[in-house]
Amino acid sequence: MSKPIPVTPTYASGDLARILEIEERQVEDTIADLSEEQMTWRPNPKAKSALDILWHLAYETRPQKPTSKTEALEALRAAYVRLQRDIAVPDKLDEPVTWWTGEAIPYRGVVWGAIRHRCYHLGELVYLRQVLGVD
Repeated sequence: MSKPIPVTPTYASGDLARILEIEERQVEDTIADLSEEQMTWRPNPKAKSALDILWHLAYETRPQKPTSKTEALEALRAAYVRLQRDIAVPDKLDEPVTWWTGEAIPYRGVVWGAIRHRCYHLGELVYLRQVLGVD
C-alpha cells in the first residue's frame, strides 16, 4: 500500500504537473503489490476490478481492454505522459477546448478533470484492497 502523501500544500500551489505526478504515483503504489488474480477480482459481476479501473483511466491511449497488469500500467503511464507533455506546452493550459458537456473550457479544466478522475478511482482501488483483505 502506498505511503500517505501530504497533497494539500501541493494542491494549494496550483502546480498541475506536480499534482498529476502525485496522483499517478498514488494509483501506481496502490496496485503495486496486487497479483494478476487480485487485479481481475471483482466483488460482484457488475463491479469493476482493479484492472478495469486502470484501463478506464487510460482508455484514450488503449481502446482494447488490457489482459494483464503490465499492459494496464503501460496504458495508464502513456495517458500520464501525454498529459504531462500537454502541461509543458507554453500557453496550452489556456487553450479553449470543448468539454464532453459541450461547454467551452480552457485545457486546464481537462487536466483538472484527469486529476480528479484519478482521485476518484484511487478511492475505488483502496476499497478493493480492503475488500480483498490486503489492507
